Amino acid sequence: LGNLNLNVASPARTTVVDLLQEKHPIPSECLEPPVVTLPRPYDIDLVSSDSSVLRCTLTAVPESPTVLKKCRLPLGLILHPFKDLKKLVMVETSIIVRCRSCRAYINPYVRFVDRNWNCNICGRANRLPDEFYYNPQTGKIGDPSLRPEIQNSSIEFIAPAHEYENRPPQPACYIFILDVSARAVQSGYLVMFRDVLLESLRLLPGDNRTIIGFIAVDSFLHFFQLRENLKPKEFVVSDVDDIVMPSKSFLLFYLDDSMDAVESFLNDLPERFADNTDPKCALGSAITAGFELIATIGGRLTVFQTVLPDIGNGSLTSREDPNLRAAKEVTNMNAASDFYKNLALKCTERMIAVDLFVLGDAYVDLATVCDVVTYSSGSVYYYPNFDACSNPVEMERFRSDFGRYLRRKIGFEAVMRIRLSYGLSVHSFFGNFFVCSSNMAKLSNVNPDSAFGVLLNLDDNIDQPVVCIQAAVLYSTCHGQRRIRVHTICLPTSESILEIHNGADLPAIIALISRMAVDRCLSQQGTIQMAREASINAVVDCLYAFRSASGSREFGTLLCSRNMRLFPIFILALLKCKAFAHGYSIKLDHRISAMLQFKIMPISNMILELYPNLYALHAISESNPVAPLLPLSFEKIDRHGLYLMDTGRYMYLYVGQGISDTLCKSIFRVNSYKEINSVTVDLEDENGKNEQGMLICNFIRSITSDRLQKVPLRIIKEDSPSKELFLTRLIDDRSETSFSYVEFLNFLQKEICGK
Repeated sequence: LGNLNLNVASPARTTVVDLLQEKHPIPSECLEPPVVTLPRPYDIDLVSSDSSVLRCTLTAVPESPTVLKKCRLPLGLILHPFKDLKKLVMVETSIIVRCRSCRAYINPYVRFVDRNWNCNICGRANRLPDEFYYNPQTGKIGDPSLRPEIQNSSIEFIAPAHEYENRPPQPACYIFILDVSARAVQSGYLVMFRDVLLESLRLLPGDNRTIIGFIAVDSFLHFFQLRENLKPKEFVVSDVDDIVMPSKSFLLFYLDDSMDAVESFLNDLPERFADNTDPKCALGSAITAGFELIATIGGRLTVFQTVLPDIGNGSLTSREDPNLRAAKEVTNMNAASDFYKNLALKCTERMIAVDLFVLGDAYVDLATVCDVVTYSSGSVYYYPNFDACSNPVEMERFRSDFGRYLRRKIGFEAVMRIRLSYGLSVHSFFGNFFVCSSNMAKLSNVNPDSAFGVLLNLDDNIDQPVVCIQAAVLYSTCHGQRRIRVHTICLPTSESILEIHNGADLPAIIALISRMAVDRCLSQQGTIQMAREASINAVVDCLYAFRSASGSREFGTLLCSRNMRLFPIFILALLKCKAFAHGYSIKLDHRISAMLQFKIMPISNMILELYPNLYALHAISESNPVAPLLPLSFEKIDRHGLYLMDTGRYMYLYVGQGISDTLCKSIFRVNSYKEINSVTVDLEDENGKNEQGMLICNFIRSITSDRLQKVPLRIIKEDSPSKELFLTRLIDDRSETSFSYVEFLNFLQKEICGK
């Protein structure tokens, strides 16, 4: 059946595969998005088009709700609207051309008729301004179809101030809220915080208006006045239930004017609290104080937490029972209090985002505290077992993440709106933001590392050959300039179920389903079991719909379209991941942090997180410098081998007990396997490496060369306790509480036959 072709409508022929004939698929070999083939006259060659910023789960959109229901596939979007793009055309014009009816921005898929243009979203005919005949890139007057707005599906406008500003754009404003409790001091994070911030201080996005401030917190709140040529002055507030703050003029300062004072303060910061033995942390009060400090400005609160907030506003008590970590149904995944959500709503109203760095393994009730992040368009960064002295892997990850966080592009006071062709509407948003209308979300800050999901409704029949989708983000740059980034896609419609399956974008579907699963878990009545069952039903329904549409009833097969053949293995990976697994011990904060990552992960990151790449490094040679990619099964692991597992956020270097002494000397600088006792390895150090060792290091560097953050590399020996980190990621294999891939396929086949 692998080569069986079914004759279906253009644009593509559906190739059917039998899943039962492929025991170990390798996802990374075939995860390119489907090619979209548009009918004339929409099949235009764009100068710029990047599918990673706006993807639809179905690249052939059903013509009617009935067809969508029969397809049993989710219709939705994955947006990465603020992604760092190598080619993003910037346009500065006195008039931004928009539809007078639906307010869509002019784009490559509009139609020009005489001196009018027909909106591809709502169909209205609009007068084309005379200015549009002038091309700002060439400086010539002529064909409007050569304008950059018509040549690029992604474009950024510099907004005319009189149209897009309700108030003067806010300055870049950064407040750092530091947990300085005893546990925080012992972890050593303050030293790392100081070092990274000092390295990045002059690279913070902003201009000469950039504002900065610091708050430290234990049982008290510590505020600091920094002035040039003066020692830092500390104000301590002991009443954390009813905060009386010092004057804001003391606590906020322009970075340009106070650079030396800030650097001096940071250099002394770890020593200032080195002897602190206070175990408590008034984190809720500290975030409230940070909000009050910049409520009239807007900006970003960067919060560091190592312990449970147990005093002051928003204080909490531990809700985790270690004996229930392996229970089939997990409790206490919802917030224990509305305090942090209500605080987030206040922050959103004032265009303040809250980002949270959680360091260490103490329970912090992330399920509750994260509300201040998710509703204010922030992000959570989680570093379990963080210790600057004993855990170099997490230390390196924090250093890399925090450095990227400080230096990356940032947008302030942003709103994102989705516009859709007739028949389509927004059902749900997934991500970290505040939804303020049916098709609009408010983002206090927007960053290039966060993606969003949107579930769509098909409300009515579509009588056009294509549908168009446009996402626009209006934001302020760190220099106070208003801009609009616009992404537009055009997709064909179809009434053929087989054609729709053939055009399904599996990575986008997985990204949407994982977000929906998180939403089910974190909703008030949601459970892990509900999310797991819904995910399994998604793949069962998909395979059943394809089987019904293809008309096949052949016994002993499990058929699907070729581009959906990895659907089962990704759903199995989702069921086994830390967010949704059951039956083995997972700390509650670990589980919640995994869910929060799924909410904002771009597609490429999510695919690696679910199904890591596994490479046989020992197979590298001069004639074959690229390591072969392997399925995630222990069946493929040789005790004489050296393997690299790339999960996106971590890299594991798995060393078999039978590894050759030559490789040990070259890679680890020891004489034998028994002498390997470090947890990391320096790939940059070329001393002592033979030719194969150099090739291996070059290969590892090559697969991480385009990563925005450095990925820590951890050594895992075959006989070490950390081997479990490696084994739990072998998705194809059976575990005590979960199917193997082959068993999962057999389960799916029985479910489908029972329908």
